[in-house]
Amino acid sequence: MSRKQVIVIDDDAAVLDSIDAMLSVAEFEVKTFASPTTFLSALDGLPFACIVTDVRMPEMSGLALAERLGRSGRGDWPLIVISGHADVPMAVAAMKAGASNFLEKPFGSGALVQAILDAFAASRSVDTAAPEFVEAQSRFHTLSPREREVLSHLVNGASSKVTALVLGISPRTVDVFRGNILRKMQVPNIAALATMVGRGLAA
Repeated sequence: MSRKQVIVIDDDAAVLDSIDAMLSVAEFEVKTFASPTTFLSALDGLPFACIVTDVRMPEMSGLALAERLGRSGRGDWPLIVISGHADVPMAVAAMKAGASNFLEKPFGSGALVQAILDAFAASRSVDTAAPEFVEAQSRFHTLSPREREVLSHLVNGASSKVTALVLGISPRTVDVFRGNILRKMQVPNIAALATMVGRGLAA
């Protein structure tokens, strides 16, 4: 099986080298770019990948880059935004721009690897005619509006902390919602739902 592709975009060479090293150890195929414009100029020749981008860069912000990806027909590419100066408005803007997660620097390799795996899981296609999907659709409609709102963030790879920031609630409250969602949906973890949500489960 070929290794999953990850593209890292950051104007800080030290950050690029660090992330390249940690992801290579985790057996991802990594390509790095020092600017969004350099990445965009090479985009047509790149395979499907998870993009990890800094949010604050001189030529173009990570949020502006997310919008460009959407216009280029690559809005379904998994996207993770990173920043050394995180705040609530920025986290909210990143999620609205299509990011599956928002990580504050410095972060450990485990957190980044898990965020990437979750983002890839959320991007996979699903057979909406399959019996298990139909059953999941029925269970989905038992969720409360707030549970659906929390789920929409979690299945895209957002952590409890990021989801809490975006929704204006505590991480503990998010965890309570997570438990209720898993019980109602009859699945062992959020990753089990990620494939179906976004491919028709919430329709």
